[in-house]
This record gives sequence, structure tokens and C-alpha cells, in this order.
Amino acid sequence: MIKKLALDFELRAQLKQDPAVIEAVELLKKGEIVALPTETVYGLAADALNSEAVKKIFKAKGRPQDNPLIVHIADESQLKQLAAGEISAKAKKLMEKFWPGPLTIIFPKKQDVPETTSAGLETIAVRMPAHPLMLAVIELAELPLAAPSANTSGFPSPTRAEHVYNDLKTKIPLILDGGFCHFGVESTVVDLRGDRLKVLRPGGISREDISNFLGEEVILAAELKDDQEVLSPGTKYRHYAPTKKLYTFNFEDKISVLNQALKRAKAEKIAIITARDSKISIKNLSEKNIKILRVFDHEAPEELAQKLFDLLRKLDADQSIEEIYIEELDKAGIGEAVMNRIHKAAAADQYSQPGGGDN
Repeated sequence: MIKKLALDFELRAQLKQDPAVIEAVELLKKGEIVALPTETVYGLAADALNSEAVKKIFKAKGRPQDNPLIVHIADESQLKQLAAGEISAKAKKLMEKFWPGPLTIIFPKKQDVPETTSAGLETIAVRMPAHPLMLAVIELAELPLAAPSANTSGFPSPTRAEHVYNDLKTKIPLILDGGFCHFGVESTVVDLRGDRLKVLRPGGISREDISNFLGEEVILAAELKDDQEVLSPGTKYRHYAPTKKLYTFNFEDKISVLNQALKRAKAEKIAIITARDSKISIKNLSEKNIKILRVFDHEAPEELAQKLFDLLRKLDADQSIEEIYIEELDKAGIGEAVMNRIHKAAAADQYSQPGGGDN
């Protein structure tokens, strides 16, 4: 089921000769689904142009049918199979700068791209991943691969092969183990249509990076309501969520939130994820029912990005933990993507509101 490979960008040609890679390619060409690592999270891959294969992704994940998939390519020639019309100068500029890498671009789609892949939209989301194993599989298969996160829909995304195994072990034939994912959060999704560039989903490339590179304002698209069309994954439904209740807190509301935590810890065991350099004093939270995890620095939000989903999964598996509290980050840089994932993981009425209701 899980096959581990040694990785090096300089050894992609050798990776194509690895028996596990060859097996993955054979499965994909037969219309099967395979879990593959990327630099963001593990993806559940299928031939993007094979509607029946793509349907297996939705079935294995329990994914809503109106949630479009991101298609992964290994070179720009594959983009011609997917995108209709001329590629804009701005899109080309972004591709030259950020591909391969965690940037997904929305394009008008060709008519022969299955509606299953695009969720019935006239657009298609495409990126070129920066992971030698994923690229080796795409190149050897000569197929664009639709690949959402390789997990049960709604749960924390997988950043280790074992996460995929725990969620999907009875539903997929093969997992290629490429180790821990570098970014730990999904790609940034951008829409170039309209007067201003919009980030539909923040991710591994920050708004500031894009704005500074293009020399123009980049706006964050509003969250979607239930009746609105989904242009990008991660913008409508509750995502990334552990089964345990998740609350956030910051410096301003620390007293009320952490006092609530202390009170609740008398009856329940709680976990607090906070920064090593936090201004929030938690020296009084040494109750036996409180587990304190100092796992990142405020000046290095990418560290929490890398660890977030793994932490949520570990705490979810800890049967003694009943609630999780996590300190908020500044939304600058990749902090915006991290806070997007944290707020998506918490129900709307849970943000900084312990005791506010059950979901």
C-alpha cells in the first residue's frame, strides 16, 4: 500500500525507473487513483481527462460534487490540453516566477475537459507542483493529474503518507511516500479575470509576494455563501477540521478565553497550541488537564504552516484531549493562509468563543 522513495530534484530521471513510480503510472493509465506527495500536501491523483477516474476521487474522499479539482501538470505543453484561448501576459508572468510551486491559476477551460473535473464550471484550476516525485509521475504518465488533498473530505489535510493511510487505506490501491510535505498548507489559488487579481484561497505563495512581484494590489476574495458557485477548492465548505472542538485566541482576548480554558480543564483535558515567543503568559496553566504545545515562533509562521495539520491529527487521535485552543498568528505573509485553515477548521460560532455552542 505505502511505498517510500528517496527524493532529489536532480534524480527525476532515476525516479521514473523506480518500480513504485512505474506501478503508480500504470494504475493511473488504467483509470485508477493513487496518492502522491506534493510540496504542499499529499494529493489523491487521477487522470484529469478521464471522467470515470475522476469520479473515484470524489467517491473515495466523500467530496461534494460542486467542489472543483486542481489539475497538476509537469510542463506548459500540458496546459494547452486544459486551457482555452491565449494565455494572458499576466498569467505567463506568474507562471515564469512561481512555477513549479504552490500557485494555482484559474483559466477558461477547453470543452473536452470533463465537467467532473471542473465541477461543471467553464474554468479550470491548474498548477505545476514543485515536488520531484509528483513531477516524475506526471511526466512518465504523460497525463495531467487532478489531485485534491488525499484525505477524507473536511478533515485535516495529509502532510505525511501515514495520514493518507489512516483516512483512505481501504479505498485506494497505492500511496507513494515522499516524506513530510515542505509547505504544509495547500497552494494559493488566483483568479486573473476582472480588473484586479483576486486570491480565491490563500496558500503557500503569499498575497504580498504576488503583489510585490506584479507591482499591483491583490485582493482576497470574500468567503462564499451556500448558494454561491465554487471557483476554487477550500472556499465554501468547512475544511481541515479535527473531530475535537477547536477554538482560537489572541493577545487581546487571552484573559477571557484562557480563563474559560482553566474552568473547562477541571472537567475536560484541553490542548493549547501557542508560540515559543508568545506574549501570552501561560505559566498559570499548569493544571494536569492542560497540555501545552509551544511549537512555533511568531517571526516564523511557516513553521506552524508545516506542522498545523499534523498537530491537529495527533491531538484528534489523543483520546484524552477533548478541546483544542490555538493562538492566532498575524495574517501577514503565509500567516494569512495558516489563519484561513484554522478558521475553516473551527465552526463559525467557535472562533474565540469556548462554550458558545456544539456543532
